Amino acid sequence: MNVPLYLLTVAHLLFAAAGAQRVSVERQLLEEEIRPGRRTCRLYCRVGIGFHLQIHPDGRVNGSHEANQLSVLELFAVSQGVIGIKGVYSNRFLSMNKRGRLHATEWFSDDCKFRERFQENSYNTYASLLHRNQRTGRDWFVALNKRGKAKMGSSPRVKSQHVSTHFLPRVSTHDNRQRGFTITDRGKDRRKTNAGEILAKYRFG
Repeated sequence: MNVPLYLLTVAHLLFAAAGAQRVSVERQLLEEEIRPGRRTCRLYCRVGIGFHLQIHPDGRVNGSHEANQLSVLELFAVSQGVIGIKGVYSNRFLSMNKRGRLHATEWFSDDCKFRERFQENSYNTYASLLHRNQRTGRDWFVALNKRGKAKMGSSPRVKSQHVSTHFLPRVSTHDNRQRGFTITDRGKDRRKTNAGEILAKYRFG
């Protein structure tokens, strides 16, 4: 038996199998991307220096100033105005327990349902559908503090008017330059650096 030829054949088979698996994964991601009611984005909170909400594989939830793989999220519609939020990398769902604490869980439940509301400043808020103040009926919101740590939704200071609860969905699957447009100053014929890119924005419900 020709050993070198045999090894070469095995190597080709392994390479072909790996390629087929890669194509299968890419096709699955593409199907999930175009599935109705699902969007992949980052949720940017403008509190402090600005943070992207991120979900860790160990269940922690916090914010990162720099965009990274932990901050890539999938937002999917559950019902009219109600969504779920899943970490694409961590494969965990954002959840709020009965004390108002944010964490991430492997299994989707009623704790993982949030009501999305569009604010006048073009940011969104996300309030727990299940948990709220039993005495006053005040909603408990997803929020980050100025250091990027998750705030307790049950805190009296966490309100829809506060910047800590305001999140802007930012498209992350494609080059942002292809999804927005640039404001320029015609009088000076140069780009205004303060305006920056205006990104496409969406909401459910």
